[in-house]
Amino acid sequence: MLKRTTHYEFSPYGAVYYELPELKTHIPTTTYHKVSSKFKNKSVSQVYHCSAPVFVDCKSGIILMEISKDGKEFERFVIHRIVEIKAGMYFGFISISNESTLEAYIPEESPVVCPLNNEITYQPIETKLHIEEILATYYQVRKGSYVFPGEAHEYYELIYIDHGSIETNIEDTEYPLSKYDLMIYAPGQFHSHHTREDQNCAYLTVVFRMNDALPETLTNRVFHSRKDIYQVLCRFMKAVQDDSYLNQELAILYLKEIIILLHQFDHKESVDAGASPMQIHYEHTLLNEILVFINNNLYSSFTVEDICTKFSVSRSSLQNLFRNNLHISPKQYISNRKLSQAKQLIQQHTYTISEISDMLGFTSIHYFSRKFKTAYGLSPTDYSKSINQ
Repeated sequence: MLKRTTHYEFSPYGAVYYELPELKTHIPTTTYHKVSSKFKNKSVSQVYHCSAPVFVDCKSGIILMEISKDGKEFERFVIHRIVEIKAGMYFGFISISNESTLEAYIPEESPVVCPLNNEITYQPIETKLHIEEILATYYQVRKGSYVFPGEAHEYYELIYIDHGSIETNIEDTEYPLSKYDLMIYAPGQFHSHHTREDQNCAYLTVVFRMNDALPETLTNRVFHSRKDIYQVLCRFMKAVQDDSYLNQELAILYLKEIIILLHQFDHKESVDAGASPMQIHYEHTLLNEILVFINNNLYSSFTVEDICTKFSVSRSSLQNLFRNNLHISPKQYISNRKLSQAKQLIQQHTYTISEISDMLGFTSIHYFSRKFKTAYGLSPTDYSKSINQ
């Protein structure tokens, strides 16, 4: 799943704003000009590098930003809201949609173009399994001494043993199949099966046509169905028996899911039942929105309780959200962001220490000085003097 620039993992590369900051105040040492461009590229062979921050905004389409600290290892984020790219980053843009429009605020010192050793390409999510048709589905019960003499046809055929056992033969190789076993015959393979005198068997057969070939690892192999495969098989059986609108389409989707699960059979990891992907996604999205709010309100005075009220979360839930993902308390995170911003403002020598303390919402200059010295080992005044030395 693609991450947006509002995701908390984007923070090492830049910041996100609801509205474009007043650049003359935000970065008074740099003059900016606005450029707008349309593009369709699905890959980048070169990136940009700038010694000052760059501000970008997606005006139309969907834009993927490739970004890196060293120009070698890149991460990707979909541009969401107005994004400030930190000075010194390497970045490039790809249009996920057919065409995109990017608006950028670039410093007078234009970004340097840096060629990449290896082109970066966006790979969209596209289907690789094209099941064109389910020709037939049978559920059969066979008693002892049953013999199917065999056949070969141009389609794939899946057999699943629901009860009992059966012996199947594929091109002179015998395969015993027991309860919950599953197997796929490839097109053109001669296959037959029989039950011994003391055997009986109930099994499902699905004959289907594909436009592409399945990997050889999925044919001529006995799979013992796990619980996840069995559950999809049950949903398939329910869908294939219902001829209501689009239900047959659902049956094809379930068959594709079965094939994908078989393809992952040897590599599938067990999933913690308590780790719901939807719950994880909800927590990350909530955290992202809270971090954007904090970033956009550094020059305001607000408390942890204000955040809880705005986002309708309890203080304990907020604490857990920050501890589990950022390994820091909300209060400490806010303090760190304000102190980091204070450090940048001091470097600009545009405001007094007292003005910076007031701008960032500290209760007093003494409290601000004490927090700054704890964080950086110098008082704000001493830090300002050290820059001039």
